[in-house]
Amino acid sequence: MTSHSRLTSQSGATLLIIIGIGAALAVMTASLVMVIGNMQANTADSRTREKAATVGEAAMDAQMYALALNWPKVAAPNPVPTLDASLVRTQFPTNEFPNSTNDLVGAVYYDNSDTNNDTKVDISDAHWDANGDSRMYVEAQGKVGRRSTRFQALVERTFVNTTFPHGIAVYDGGAMDSNGGGNNPKITIYNSGGYSVSGYVGGAIGAPEVFENTIHVTSPNIPQLKSLLPEALIGQIIALAKGMTRYYDVTQGAQMPADMSGLCVIRVADGSTVQLSGGINMAQGPNAVPAAADQPGILLILGPEPNPGDPIDTNTGPHIKIDMANNDRFYGVFYTDGQLDFAHGTPAFFGMVIFKSFMDMRGTADIKYDDSAISKLADRWTLTVRLVPNTWREIHPN
Repeated sequence: MTSHSRLTSQSGATLLIIIGIGAALAVMTASLVMVIGNMQANTADSRTREKAATVGEAAMDAQMYALALNWPKVAAPNPVPTLDASLVRTQFPTNEFPNSTNDLVGAVYYDNSDTNNDTKVDISDAHWDANGDSRMYVEAQGKVGRRSTRFQALVERTFVNTTFPHGIAVYDGGAMDSNGGGNNPKITIYNSGGYSVSGYVGGAIGAPEVFENTIHVTSPNIPQLKSLLPEALIGQIIALAKGMTRYYDVTQGAQMPADMSGLCVIRVADGSTVQLSGGINMAQGPNAVPAAADQPGILLILGPEPNPGDPIDTNTGPHIKIDMANNDRFYGVFYTDGQLDFAHGTPAFFGMVIFKSFMDMRGTADIKYDDSAISKLADRWTLTVRLVPNTWREIHPN
C-alpha cells in the first residue's frame, strides 16, 4: 500500500470515529436535557407540594384559633368557629401561592366519638364536642396550584385558671355600715357547696346581725386579699378580658359597656359612680334565683391602671361607688377596688363579692353566697386549643 493510500484510509477511520463520538454526544446531550427537564419538573412539583403542606398547616392553626375563641359545645354554636380563610390568604403572596381565597385552605372539625353509630369516627360525626371531653378532630387542607395536602389531628382545649377560692361570701377591706332591724340578716348562704362560709370585714360592723349566724365573720384583723385571692388569678382574668375584647378602660376613652354579663373588666376614674343595672347575668325580679342552666359571670370594676412596677392589686379606685338598684341580680364573682355605696329596691348578689374599700349594707341589698358560681367558673373559658401529642398525620386530600 502506498503512502497516499495509507493516509486516505487513516483519514476515513478518523472521520468515522469523530462521527461516532458526535453521535454519542448528541444522544448524551438529548438524554441530559431530558433528565434535567424531568428533574426541574420534579423539583417544581416537590416545591408546590411543600407549599401546599405549609398552607395546610396554616389552615390547621387557623381552625384551632377559631375553636379557642368559641369551642362548640352545642350543635349550633354562635358564632360558628370557622377559620378565617381570607386572613390566611393575606399571609401568603399570590405569586408564590396561587389559588383563590376559597380554595387555598379549608378545615372541618368533628367529635372524637362515634355519634352516628356507623362504627367509625370521621367527618360525618357531630360537628361539636358531643361527648363533652374537650377533644375533637380537625382536618385541614391546603391547596397550591394543582397540589393539595390534608392533615388530621386530635386537638383539646385548655382552660383559663378561674379557680376562685370556695367559701368566701364577702371580703370588705374597710368598715361595714349596717343597720339593725327586721330585714337582717342580709348576708346569707344560698348554697354552701359543702364548704364552711366566711366573711371578712376590715373595720367595724355597724350591726353584726347583718351576717347569718352560720357564717364565720373575721373583723377587723383580716388577711390581705392576695393571700385569699392570688394576684396572678386577677391578672389572668384581666388578660382574658383583653383577649375577648371585654376590657373597657373608660379612663382612656372607652365607652361604659351596656352589657356587663359574662366576663367583663371595667376601669374607671377614682370617684366614679358605676350603676349596675339590667338584670346582670340573670332575669330581673325579686324572686329570681340561679337556675341550673344559668352561667355565672366575672365582673371587675377597677380604678385606673397602676403605675409601672406597682403590684397588680394596687387599689387605684378606693372611692369608686357601686350603685345597684331595682330588683337586679348578679350571679358570679363581683370584684371592685371601690365601695358598695347605694342600694335601692331589692337587688341581690349570688356568688362571692369583694369590695376592697367599704360596704354600706344599710339598704335592702342581699348578698347570698352561692358556691355554684365558683364551681361553674372553673372550666368556663378556653385559654387555648392545642394538639394532642402523636395524633398528627397526613391523609388523602379531598
